[in-house]
Amino acid sequence: MKAILISLALLISISTYADDKNTLNFPKKTSYDENFLLPSGFFNINYNLGWGAGAFKDFISTVSYRGFSIDSRWFISNNFAVGGQLGWNGFYEKYPNKTYKFDGGAATGIITTTFYNFTMTLDGYYYPMPEAMIKPFIGVHIGPEYQTLAVQFGRVYSEDDSWQFLVAPEAGVFVQLGADSDVGLNLAVKYNYMSFKNTDLGFDDGLSYWQGVMGLSFMF
Repeated sequence: MKAILISLALLISISTYADDKNTLNFPKKTSYDENFLLPSGFFNINYNLGWGAGAFKDFISTVSYRGFSIDSRWFISNNFAVGGQLGWNGFYEKYPNKTYKFDGGAATGIITTTFYNFTMTLDGYYYPMPEAMIKPFIGVHIGPEYQTLAVQFGRVYSEDDSWQFLVAPEAGVFVQLGADSDVGLNLAVKYNYMSFKNTDLGFDDGLSYWQGVMGLSFMF
């Protein structure tokens, strides 16, 4: 009888252990996000070269070396980013001292032409290869800009100040400086168009210029 009781006790113990084993909470398989290395966005500090297009090239034909901009962009999906930009640009040209003919007479002197503007835009970008170390992109900037155009002939000075609407498509590339680096180069070409008209200065249908953008980019 004692042997039978011991056997029953062993059977109950084995059955209880098996039930407990079946209900053990083993760790679930860790999920893996293949996009975890993609940046949340970029912050760029840019130096900009500028050169005129169309009527603006007739107004100022020299290359501008005075331009800078800062911008931030945030990814709203793997390929699309939105952001904003602030920029400043300055163009200047000095013509030689000579006699200039015009309707009704002529005058001798030095002519200088200048253009300065401050831009504030909302931006959208598309990155076709966001996971690569070299990330090409296209984008567009839209927003207001405040500009000043001036012409000086001797002591005669004329200036036009105004707010205008700016549209600026852009194409460029982000080059990451190393696989583990959060710093890279922002390189782009941008075409700026402003809805500006001043027939006295030779602008019948807008003002436009190109920019070469070279900057440091910080991923976050």
